[in-house]
Amino acid sequence: MPALNNDPAAAPASPIAAALRPAIPVLTAAVTAAALGGLTMVGALWFTVQVVAAVTLTHAISACVCWLIGGLLLSVSSWLAHHGEARFSARLRRDTARHLAHMPMSTVSRYGADALRRLVGEDIAALHHTVAHLPAEIATLAVVPLATVTLLVAVAGPLTLIALIPGLLAAAYYLFIVPRSSAKHGTETVRVMTDIRTAVDDYARGIRVSRIYSAQAGATANYADAARRFTENMVAWVRRVATLSSVAVALLQAVATYAIAYAIGYDQEPAVLAAMLLFGLAVVTPALRLGHGLDYVRAGSAAAERIAAVLREPTVTGSTDHSDDPGLELVDVRIGQDDRTLIHSLSHTFSPGLVTAITGPSGSGKTTLLRTIAGLETLESGVIRYPHRETNSEKTSPDSVLLIPQGGDVLSGTIRENIALSTPEATDDEISTALRRAQLDLPLDTATTTLSGGERQRVGLARAFLTDARVILLDEPTSALDKDTSGRLVSELHTFVMEESKTLLIVTHDHGLAEGATAQLKLTGNSVTVAGGTR
Repeated sequence: MPALNNDPAAAPASPIAAALRPAIPVLTAAVTAAALGGLTMVGALWFTVQVVAAVTLTHAISACVCWLIGGLLLSVSSWLAHHGEARFSARLRRDTARHLAHMPMSTVSRYGADALRRLVGEDIAALHHTVAHLPAEIATLAVVPLATVTLLVAVAGPLTLIALIPGLLAAAYYLFIVPRSSAKHGTETVRVMTDIRTAVDDYARGIRVSRIYSAQAGATANYADAARRFTENMVAWVRRVATLSSVAVALLQAVATYAIAYAIGYDQEPAVLAAMLLFGLAVVTPALRLGHGLDYVRAGSAAAERIAAVLREPTVTGSTDHSDDPGLELVDVRIGQDDRTLIHSLSHTFSPGLVTAITGPSGSGKTTLLRTIAGLETLESGVIRYPHRETNSEKTSPDSVLLIPQGGDVLSGTIRENIALSTPEATDDEISTALRRAQLDLPLDTATTTLSGGERQRVGLARAFLTDARVILLDEPTSALDKDTSGRLVSELHTFVMEESKTLLIVTHDHGLAEGATAQLKLTGNSVTVAGGTR
């Protein structure tokens, strides 16, 4: 039966770590190459100092070779890091999409379409810097300054470390002060940018409605308000950090470090002065690179928390309980939603070749019942036995059920493209026949954007005549159809399920449709009334 899989042992401690694990060897190689590349560049500076001390062809060639090897290692590191990150992102997107597909629909709807779209798009992209850049930058920060200071002290003595003070102060600013200042600003910026994007999306998607009802002011006003808050927030942040940032930038200029280096080493040998000048700035470069990327790391950390929260949501486990009976059997089924029980105890067998109408007041659990049978919601208790169907794979949702939800939602494209999404093997003749049985006679190349609500609904209903599923679930299939069209469609459905020996369940408020069904299942509060069919 569809049940809630919330066992902590069933999921990895960190879903993101599980997606990252296959890419770790590649990322480790990237980190190693970055560290070696940084050390090789330090070696190039060392040989340059030796050239200043005594010009020799060997030292000059060695410096050039080190620069070439260092550049090659850093290039290889960058390629490996981005290759590993691409593998990680692709797997995380697949894992996230698979998890979303197996979450209860009530849970998915709680997040909203915009949040889920950002999750699989922007949030995963926000992890790029953390995965592709941060490890190499940390490794470089760990080895390059240490090697640089060691060589500097060996050549010029401990006193020369004074020349590093400006760079170290600037590095401390970028590593500690900027992240703290940016944290509050970054949170507000993300919130405001989300408001701006939402306002633009609302205006773009609703532009036709806006033109008809003169409602442009709503989305425009929201956009203007969000843009104003963004500007005010940015100005306030710049005002707070401008002075310190200017000082840090000044300390990073060569003139600051070189002035101290010259003041200390003006009477030293040229090689000593060269070491102070060359190594003076090289020691802080890794810290500056890491500091500039901390904002991206913070954004990635927040994105990782959102992704992990979704991946920790319980999923609906699939049913391996298939009945030898060709029908659909519900045994003591109890269904609830939002801590409220909708159906207390339902036992019924839906036989093949029959049409069962499910009726009842709004909120009685009709649609939730269909979703639960389709494996999209969870059972509180009971068993659902599906018609046996030979299959070579195990799926986490009932593979013998087709659910066509209420409404006429279609994707942009042609009628053929929309139907091919669910039945890619169907030929044009088969699709045309299914459309005619659904009371729609239009060319397959017709754009869905030109269809009326009733026509869109019938495009979806045509899938019922093409499916291999043994059980078909329709939610308000005639809500957008006139009486005559509805009657012809229902007649075709009756004929189809009898010819193909399928089980059809229809949720409806149409009394005429319900009375014409083979059996009726009426949900009223805590009771279930069954008329006709097989009990």
